[in-house]
Amino acid sequence: MTAHPDDREASLRYVRDMLAQLKVVSGAPHNSLLGYFLEMARLEAEHQLTSVARRSEK
Repeated sequence: MTAHPDDREASLRYVRDMLAQLKVVSGAPHNSLLGYFLEMARLEAEHQLTSVARRSEK
């Protein structure tokens, strides 16, 4: 099942923002594995948002 593009974009923004907050709340230092995984997941959500934006421009 695929979500409506606007819903997907809103969901990705929510996930991106929550991952940033989870990194802060967890207190994970910059050099920890948990901090790394949370940051990589946040960056992936950001990348997906960019992809969604590019598709909607076409």
